[in-house]
Parts: sequence; structure tokens; C-alpha cells
Amino acid sequence: MRKVFIVIERRADYSRFKPILDKMREDPFFEIHLVVTGICLLKKHGLDVDYIRRDGFSIAAELPMFQEDGEDSGAEMVRAMSRVLSGLTDELERARPDLVLSGFDIGANFAVTVAAAHMNIPVAHIQGGEVTGSIDESLRHAMSKFSHIHLPATELSKQRLIRMGERPDRIFVVGCPSIDVLLDTPNLPQEDIERRYGLDFKKPVVLMIQHPVTTECLDSIDQIRETVEALCSLEIQTIALLPNNDAGYSKIIDHIQSARLKWYPSLPSIDFVNIYRRVWAIVGNSSSGIHEALTMKIPAVNIGTRQQGRERGGNVLDVPHDRSQIRQALKKALFDTELRERVREMKNPYGDGKAAEKIVHVLRSVSLEGIIQKRFHE
Repeated sequence: MRKVFIVIERRADYSRFKPILDKMREDPFFEIHLVVTGICLLKKHGLDVDYIRRDGFSIAAELPMFQEDGEDSGAEMVRAMSRVLSGLTDELERARPDLVLSGFDIGANFAVTVAAAHMNIPVAHIQGGEVTGSIDESLRHAMSKFSHIHLPATELSKQRLIRMGERPDRIFVVGCPSIDVLLDTPNLPQEDIERRYGLDFKKPVVLMIQHPVTTECLDSIDQIRETVEALCSLEIQTIALLPNNDAGYSKIIDHIQSARLKWYPSLPSIDFVNIYRRVWAIVGNSSSGIHEALTMKIPAVNIGTRQQGRERGGNVLDVPHDRSQIRQALKKALFDTELRERVREMKNPYGDGKAAEKIVHVLRSVSLEGIIQKRFHE
């Protein structure tokens, strides 16, 4: 048996860990030690811990990280990371796992990666080697250097990890696991989703997810204002998910809640996926528009710098924070029949929806002997 330690901070990492957790709990080789923290424990952000329990996962510990009405600043992000670093260190001592499975570019996952490496616990990291800029990229690359096994989504990301000095024989290209969720989630009747959320999918529906950019946090209100004005000017059905709590989030939330939009702090994964399958386009700056939208065969209007440099399919329309350009891109995404036909024929560079299966295979078969001591690989 191999005990695997996983920490979940927000819906972004849960959406990627969920298919892996599903496969691991079916396999008696694995014992899962699941810790929930971050905004998953905050009511104002949707209390996602309840959705995790509803999905049938046993939670070993809940670690407070953020305060319900905490300060909206980069300094508070650091203080929160210090809180969760301390709590995760204690939990690692208690659990004594064989392996930590961390991922992406999220604070609590960074904390557990650093703690485990210092405690001589092997770390496998999902989706390293991607380029985006902002603090996210710094966290992601730092996590790669603290990790011992790498599970990137694409071959290009693998090559970046090799250039960073990571050993090729410990890098396994697996794809993006959030695609698995989109393909494997049961299909609900469209009329049920329409009735529950007041939508009509025969007409254009847009999913909006826009997060703050930490290095541009003072501009958050101006940035979200441009997006909301573009959407409202088109008078199209929009369902908005509230952002994560990176610095600059509070003004985004306030503006979305005051606008003429349907908004939700979070959604059960089964509802979110069934809405996603039917929307006409996604808009904002979420990685979902880059990683997942092409699997759903929908255009993505990507705004600003949060995803700059990331590999993307031809369904992505990049625009600055300018309401006129956002409006034009949305009209193209929704009504350009030639573009929409091309998108239906495109292949997603982030994989085929089998990432969780590949990740679990690696975790089951990879040797953990002698991997703690790392050196730059020439």
C-alpha cells in the first residue's frame, strides 16, 4: 500500500484532483490522506468542502488558512501561506505519507511541496513547466524544483522542465486532469439545468470566470468593469462564477454582484460541467478557457495577461482589458459560424481526458527509492 497526501485549497485544484481521487479510492494499493483548506472552508466563496464531502471523499483534516473577512492584499496571501505551511507540517508528521501529490500553482500546494521536501517525503507535481507570468508562474516553477516526480500536461512543458535541470526519466507527460471531469461527469437533462439556473441554451449563454492578477491587483476594478460592460452591452445570458481570493478579489466580487448578471460563489461539479457543456462561449482569464474549453468545442475569449505564454488551441481569442475589443471578440465567438465550425474540428493540446488514469499508473509504479537527493541534471 502507498499512502498519498493531497491538499485542496480551491475549486481550481479540486477540479483537477477529483478524477485522480476517484481512481485512487477504487484501488486498494492507495491510502488517501486528504486535507482541505483555503477558500474551500469559507462561506463567502461557496464552502466547497461540502461539495467534496458530497462527492464521497473522506477528509482527514480541515486546516484554516484564510479568515472569512480577511484583508484583500498580497501581504495577507503570504500570512495565509505561513498559517497553512505550519498546519500542513504538523499534518505531514501525523500522517507520515509515502508520497505527496501536489499540483499547479496554488499557495497551499506550494506550502505542502516545500514542507514535504524538507521532511524527506517524495513529491509528485502535476502540470509543471507551463508559462503564464504573474506570481503563479513563480510558484509553479519553484514547486517543480522542490518536487521529485513531474506530471506535466504537454511535451513542451516536459522540455521546459528538462531545461530547468529536472531528470527526463522522472518526467511523465499525462495531460490535464480537469478534462477527465468534463468527459466523465454524468449528463443531466438540459431542461433540468435550464430550469434550475434560469437559462435558455437555444440562445447564446456565456460562462464568465475572471480572477484578479496578483501583479496587477490595483487594476482589478477597472479590469472587471471592462468585461462586465462588454457583456451587458450585448444583453446576452451570462452565468458568472466569483473569483478566487488572490489580491484584488474583493472589488471584482463587489462589481459582479452589483451588475445584471447571474452569479454564484461556486457550483457543484456536476452542475458546473453540465452548464459548461452547453454554454456558447467562456470569457475571462481562467485557465479553464485554455485547458478545457476546446474539449467542450467552445470558443474562449481570454482577457489580459493572466494566461500569457500558455499553450493554447485555436479556439482562444486573446484581447486586452478593453470593453470594445472584448465585445468584438464575444460577437465573433458567439456568432461567427465559420469559427465555431473550425473549433468543432480542433484537437485539445492538453490531452484526451485520460490524465487521471496515467497519473495513477505513475504513482503506482514509480520507484521512490533514492529520489529525495536532487541535483541539477545536465
